[in-house]
Amino acid sequence: MFTEVGGPPLQLDDHLKNLLRELGHAINDTVSESDRITGAIAGVRAHGYDIVLKLDATIGLAKRDAAAAADAASKLTTQDRRFLESLRIQVDQESFDQDPDKRPVARLTMTPQDVRFLKSLRIATDDLE
Repeated sequence: MFTEVGGPPLQLDDHLKNLLRELGHAINDTVSESDRITGAIAGVRAHGYDIVLKLDATIGLAKRDAAAAADAASKLTTQDRRFLESLRIQVDQESFDQDPDKRPVARLTMTPQDVRFLKSLRIATDDLE
């Protein structure tokens, strides 16, 4: 049963249920593939113990109004910044704080090597050249 934070039970549509199910799978995969967790479990086993790892995740949902959702979609959160930095991606906060319509348009230059690479992946490059 899902409940809105501080509110009555929620009726979730199939799409949202699938998104939440996918979130659960993503969390499970992340934990399963973690070298740090695998190493910690191996350490416990090396000391002669069997181990069972059970994690419980609580997911809170709160409905946002359309204006707040649009505003939030254009803002970079602290969690977004941490995630990007964990991937070693530098973030310029000022560019995210700007009005999306006033942001400078990124210009990309394709080298012949880039085009060959995309074609090797069977990505059409006719519009890019």
